[in-house]
Amino acid sequence: MEYSVTILNKEQLTHDVVRLTLERPHDYKFTAGQAIDFKLDLPPVLDKVSPFTFTGLKTADNLELTIKCYPDHHGMTEQIAKLQVGDEVIIGEPFETVALKGPGVFIAGGTGMTPFIAILRQKKVDNALAGNSLFFFNKKKEDVFMEDEFRGWLGEDFHSVLSKQEVPGHLHGMVGADFLKTHITNFRQPFYTCGPEGFVHAVKSALTSLGASEEMIDVQF
Repeated sequence: MEYSVTILNKEQLTHDVVRLTLERPHDYKFTAGQAIDFKLDLPPVLDKVSPFTFTGLKTADNLELTIKCYPDHHGMTEQIAKLQVGDEVIIGEPFETVALKGPGVFIAGGTGMTPFIAILRQKKVDNALAGNSLFFFNKKKEDVFMEDEFRGWLGEDFHSVLSKQEVPGHLHGMVGADFLKTHITNFRQPFYTCGPEGFVHAVKSALTSLGASEEMIDVQF
């Protein structure tokens, strides 16, 4: 089933990341970590469907999406960047993405962070953040979104990592076995990773080389 919903608010989180607040259909239910198929009734993308993960709480009055826009890709996110409050978008029924296996390490590359936002928000509400940590990889500080919230939720268990800058308060490096071995001591716990395909493959390869079980690594693209 599909729903046509109105954009209630649009917020620019960074130079290329937007947060959309959407009208919530009556009795529409989802759980933290679930995603939806997203469509626009616009000529450039009439035949396009893009999956996005809800980033708000399941109990919120409205729905929330956090999306990285690529104007030079001439696709869905180029059109999303042009949307305004009052415009309508089309969403489908929620479907499962991240399979939680207990407290663990979340490793996100760029907007690969989005599946984890609602999960961590819900854990905060449930007072269940203990034992979880987050590594958030970006190129530069200007690419980091929601930093204050992540630090507020996780404290010293939140690690912002920049690959192309050295900035106080942020780690510097590329994802790989050497980096993970330096910053993680227990590889017999659940790991959750999401981001560009190359990033996710690098994370999984590094983790398994360090002794993590493939069955304990949840992979999302």
